[in-house]
Amino acid sequence: MKTIKVTTDNTISVIDVDFDDFRAIQKEVGGYFETVKTSKMFDYFQEPIMMIVNEEGLIEQLPFNELGSYFYDTICHGCPIVGDLILAVPSGEDIIGLENAEAIKEKLLNSFDYLIEE
Repeated sequence: MKTIKVTTDNTISVIDVDFDDFRAIQKEVGGYFETVKTSKMFDYFQEPIMMIVNEEGLIEQLPFNELGSYFYDTICHGCPIVGDLILAVPSGEDIIGLENAEAIKEKLLNSFDYLIEE
């Protein structure tokens, strides 16, 4: 299913991920993963979109992810999001891709001038 990936070099792209296969998700974020939901993200997207990030990113000393850290509100508490991230939507106990990935990518590109389209 289509989703958005944002890398640590601020590149944004629409990709296909099989959310039924945890290995496919791990491949995109570089290892074990966790989901991150914030009120800042809900306010921005106006739907329950969440980030999927590398769970061990800080331990592995992965590079800073500017967009992820913005949505995580790192400026308030100091803990950053590091490594590449993908976006997803909760669906019961599962996670699924984005129905409108292209539109969300365009919204992000228009809102955050540091993002680079792949």
